Amino acid sequence: MAQNCVTVVEIGSSKLSCIIAERGLNNTFIVKAKASVEYAGFFEGEFVESAYLVDAVLSLFSQISSTYKKKIKKVFVGVPAEFSKVVTCEEQMNFKFKHSINKNDIDYLFNQASINHSEEDMEVVTVNPISYTLDDSKYIQNPLKQKSYSLGAELSIIMVQSHFVKTFNKIWTRVGIEQVEYLSEPLCESMFILSKEERERTCIVIDVGARSTSVSFVKGDALTNLTSFSMGGSYITSDLSEACGISYGDARSLKKEIVLSVRGDKDDFYELMTLGGKIIRIPLNYVNEAVCYRIGIIASTINECIRLFAKEYVPFYPIYLCGAGITKIKGGKDYLAKCLGRNVSYGIPPVPSMDKPELASILGLINFALNSKD
Repeated sequence: MAQNCVTVVEIGSSKLSCIIAERGLNNTFIVKAKASVEYAGFFEGEFVESAYLVDAVLSLFSQISSTYKKKIKKVFVGVPAEFSKVVTCEEQMNFKFKHSINKNDIDYLFNQASINHSEEDMEVVTVNPISYTLDDSKYIQNPLKQKSYSLGAELSIIMVQSHFVKTFNKIWTRVGIEQVEYLSEPLCESMFILSKEERERTCIVIDVGARSTSVSFVKGDALTNLTSFSMGGSYITSDLSEACGISYGDARSLKKEIVLSVRGDKDDFYELMTLGGKIIRIPLNYVNEAVCYRIGIIASTINECIRLFAKEYVPFYPIYLCGAGITKIKGGKDYLAKCLGRNVSYGIPPVPSMDKPELASILGLINFALNSKD
């Protein structure tokens, strides 16, 4: 059964995660092993303590090897938005005679796009179709076996910083991995949580992680735009720590108790058992206001990203929220929606018992890797 498994690594902004899984019945996943390691993370497209990145990955695979005894030959690595770039383009090809479109024709367009739009210090990870056109100039999603004198395509090219790839290639050599495939984390996540019908129109997927937030514009089988900024859920924890005069660890515990939809009076408190064993009481409204303040800043930055990239009908783009940064705060999604001034839905992975928005990213990577293997 080992040949049916895939090994996926997620490069989070505060922790590294690895899952080894195979396909189960009804598109479920059977997890054979999993591990995670906290590390210094990244900020604005740079690893904070790059010298310790190797140690973090070695620790991650040491954990995995303790439960999964088979040799891991290949890993699929998710590349975060902060190390990625999306470019859209149009490619065209003409035929002498009416021609039945085949896979080679599509591959030719993809290859031309990759060549024509290559950039220094960037590597093309994937080329994906937004839409196709034939002789009648009508947009279609699948041109295979259609007969036409021409084939046009609007394509999305996802590129990754060469430095990111080189850095991790050296690490995988140290770990003893023979093959590596780099995947776009925002693309895999978006394709997994959104149905084909939803992707017929432009959707926006927001992933708020610990220290990084990405905003993806999705249409067809592609990202039409992608941007990110270095702010997320750990900033909320830091704000709570500073505002309440408690440790970062205690602030983490307090965040689990918060309910933003509750408006208390002056006698309402959150009770917190500190890591030192003391019970302290912190005014409910004071805590909620501190959390809302940071979510408001995150929302304001997201709105700037949307205005920067969106064209027409901006208020009508459906928005989906993933990542643990806000979704794990009770009432967090609703307050974010209020700040954005638009409806927000959870980005739910279509996997029974794993249907949590904070798992959308890594499950999207697993699904893409398994489809690639199939």
